[in-house]
Amino acid sequence: MASSDPDSRILLLMRHGKAESTSEQDIDRDLTHRGVSQARLIGDYLASQGVVPTRVLVSPSARTRETWDAVVAQFPDFDGKVTVDDAIYEGGPGEVVDLVRGVKPKHQVVLVVGHEPTISTLGHVLAGDDSDSGALAQARIGVPTGALCVLSGVLPGWSDLSEDSLALKTIVRG
Repeated sequence: MASSDPDSRILLLMRHGKAESTSEQDIDRDLTHRGVSQARLIGDYLASQGVVPTRVLVSPSARTRETWDAVVAQFPDFDGKVTVDDAIYEGGPGEVVDLVRGVKPKHQVVLVVGHEPTISTLGHVLAGDDSDSGALAQARIGVPTGALCVLSGVLPGWSDLSEDSLALKTIVRG
């Protein structure tokens, strides 16, 4: 992240890449080749922007873990902290916000890899008045597989995250 302001924050909300439609258990669905490509494109995008998460929260599903693996492949020197948390798979927006609020302030860039409708709901609920209108409209109707919501703003710490507290800058399609 380019900003030297210690209160500058970037929250990246990513929906997993395109997954297989059949599996005995939903949690075991793997990414398709397209899904892997989508995730790699998001990794390329983040790398080109100089945005590297230092704290990553991932759903335990196969497709979200595989999505993160494809994204992080674009960061060979990644040394951040990754946590796989059941609340991202089993819970909703409130549980994910609680997880993000628990992130230490030293982590300026946080990535959550999860599912719909939680990702799009968070994208528009956390977005303040200075958000991009097109991105906000997309978040309200849902984000496609492999898409990334980029929110940023000034917060003393992640514990201060609340409705309308960040600007939704863009939604990047993988």
